[in-house]
Amino acid sequence: MKDHKLFGISTLSREADRTYPEKNIFLTGFMGSGKSTVGRLLAESLNRPFVDMDAELTKYHNKSVSEVFAESGEAYFRQTETGLLKKLNGQDQPKVIATGGGIVESQYNCDILKGALTFFLNLPAEAAWERVDDENRGCRPLAADPVAFKALHAKRLGLYAKCGAEFSALPSPSKVRDNILDFILYQEPFELSAEGKTCLIRTYAPASGAAQLLGEILGPSKAMVLMDHRFRDEPDAFNGALADVPVVYAKHRGEEAKTLAEATDVLLAMAEAKLDRSDYLLVRGGGSLTDLGALCAGLYRRGLNLILVPTTLLAAVDAAIGGKAAVNLAGAKNQVGLFHLPKEVWLDPLVLRGLPGELWREGLVEAYKTALLFDPILQAMIARQINNVLAGDLLLLSQIAHDSARHKANLVAKDLREELGLRDVLNLGHTYGHAVESFYAPHLSHGRAVALGLAVALIYSRDRHGFDPELAKNAIGVCRRLAGGAFPDPPPDAETAKLLGFDKKIRGGQLKFVALKAPGESVVDPSVPVGDILEAVRGLSKDAREA
Repeated sequence: MKDHKLFGISTLSREADRTYPEKNIFLTGFMGSGKSTVGRLLAESLNRPFVDMDAELTKYHNKSVSEVFAESGEAYFRQTETGLLKKLNGQDQPKVIATGGGIVESQYNCDILKGALTFFLNLPAEAAWERVDDENRGCRPLAADPVAFKALHAKRLGLYAKCGAEFSALPSPSKVRDNILDFILYQEPFELSAEGKTCLIRTYAPASGAAQLLGEILGPSKAMVLMDHRFRDEPDAFNGALADVPVVYAKHRGEEAKTLAEATDVLLAMAEAKLDRSDYLLVRGGGSLTDLGALCAGLYRRGLNLILVPTTLLAAVDAAIGGKAAVNLAGAKNQVGLFHLPKEVWLDPLVLRGLPGELWREGLVEAYKTALLFDPILQAMIARQINNVLAGDLLLLSQIAHDSARHKANLVAKDLREELGLRDVLNLGHTYGHAVESFYAPHLSHGRAVALGLAVALIYSRDRHGFDPELAKNAIGVCRRLAGGAFPDPPPDAETAKLLGFDKKIRGGQLKFVALKAPGESVVDPSVPVGDILEAVRGLSKDAREA
């Protein structure tokens, strides 16, 4: 668990440092503590660039650290080291940075480290001396004498501890990396409570802990797992953790999995496993599979315990949050369904590392929609970090998933079955977006279509509700980036009008349209002429031509 005295993590329930995921990660520690090795592993896990400061200074001087010390003195080296630290800390892209052992001897440097995510790899002096063996000792100007070495270690120990969180450097580098990941990715679980039932949402539940976590939850109950078939072909730590639990692999992926035939197969497997109402179905996959599994759990014996483990960002911020379950019928989406609240939802951010970029975009579009609706701070962070988010920075993606899921859960808790109309705001960008998606089906992704839908909604909001033009322009720019750099061409007006007539939220022939008065302030227009939406589409095209 994070030490919240050191790092204030966004929980949306209290004031906190919400710049946390945008910060550089610095590794400090004495010689031999493994900063460079751990740093490379950590950077790879987080999809962040890695910088080894000593290596950079060696390139800058075109000579080794020992040679710089011998020719120019330690004071000169420390001056250039501080210059590099200042430069790295001022750059826009968050990095994992391995510092030199003496970085903490400058108060200026310490102030920078304290404002970042700094982790002190603590290695006892004796172990450090052993690691800095005779072969490497010649490259370390301060490792010539064991007595002086231990005295320097003692001098710096307290300085390291004041600059960041302490981790033992004695385990293997991969274990140290895992310990730091557990620290920075962990988020306090939160609850979605509705109709006397509670769903616990864990936005950090790594596969390595799945067996222990499930064991604590199940007790004497049994479980069955429904998984995407890609995990059969490419098994991972989750498969091994649940080796003793029966597994059913869905025959299809995506929307093709959401059929009554597939649901029947899952229900028959549940009956064959002799599950009863006290037992659990655990579903691991994307949004289509969590929809399918949730429907089966809700139908089987009138309701079975359910745990959802989304493996895409879209499922984590949308499909797995909200209690909706459905399959398609006769080519129409989500025609057979029910509401069934899971007992738990688990997200393992590390799974997101392996996703292709287009799947990140799918989830990010939904997350950005949620930010526009509820969270100007999150919206601004996504805009500020759009390049790094699209590059797959895992700490940023994890925080986006956590905040988005929490906002949706807060809303769903007030209107689980959509009877009060409160969930209508979640349709922001989807009214026009669904029409575009249907026109191009099956050749256009949901995310690209909704990104265009959000841009149209922003033009409508600017023109009809006074949304700030400059904010609208910037937000449309983010939507365009999330769409892959360019929006799809709008369908012809006649086709758009026909497709809008099939919108599932039409009531009494009236088309609702969700707009924004300002970031975080939404409005639902209960009856919008199709012509007003088409006018916003033309306004978007006009703005693009004039840009």
